Amino acid sequence: MIKKNLLLIGLLISGLSLLAQNFPGKDVELIVGKEIKVLEKAESLQKYGFEGFYKDPDLKRKYACCQSYNSKYDELVNKVFKVISYEPYTNNIGTDKFKLKIENKETGIIYFDYSSEFEHTFPFEVIGGFDYPKGFLCRDISEKIDKFTGDSTFNTPIENDISLIKVKSKKGVTTYLSVNVFGSTANVGIKGAIFLLENGIKIEKPEAEIKVKVSSYGKGYTYSAFIPLNSDDILKFSTNLITDIRLYVYDSKIKDGKKYLEYFKCIIEK
Repeated sequence: MIKKNLLLIGLLISGLSLLAQNFPGKDVELIVGKEIKVLEKAESLQKYGFEGFYKDPDLKRKYACCQSYNSKYDELVNKVFKVISYEPYTNNIGTDKFKLKIENKETGIIYFDYSSEFEHTFPFEVIGGFDYPKGFLCRDISEKIDKFTGDSTFNTPIENDISLIKVKSKKGVTTYLSVNVFGSTANVGIKGAIFLLENGIKIEKPEAEIKVKVSSYGKGYTYSAFIPLNSDDILKFSTNLITDIRLYVYDSKIKDGKKYLEYFKCIIEK
């Protein structure tokens, strides 16, 4: 039973990470022209329907009303919409939001009241993921300069427990890949990392040292590795989508490899 519960926790954490890759935040332009699919809810939540869907651009008349004051669950679940456009607006309590104009052959044009602040209110999968314009994600890379040595350290945000670090010093330039993976059991003194890229490309780091600590989620363990990359690694990572990671025997599937591909391209130019 304990192992089963730990497995479920791991899947939940993984699932939350994957869903996060569908959330555009304030970059709403990334989903214009894309298809978005309404995700299924847990059975216990289906009775509440879906919030935020409207017939009119003034967001007054709820679409397929009503199920617990919301749109009926069965009228929307698994439907695929095309995002036509968006419009920023401020609601009655002063919150900045967006109106998404979306279309489906069955429903016609309807509107979704979109909050860029809360991922859990975005009930969609972005089919095919985001298409990032060239250099779009380079703005996310931070730079810190050591005032004593003059060394520059560039960092990407931690996305799905992966981050890139590039250090430029008088001695040279080194790029690292920091990775975290969830595991249900504890192991110490272990080594070995494998990265699967598209087209069957595999990058193996058998000597990569792996650290373990109790997961911040309360159960299970977080395995982490801090891996220096050579020029061949960087070339492969910057020209191919990453799909899967294994630390020791614990795996993590990467949903939005496009983001890491762009981050690698950006970090090379720093």
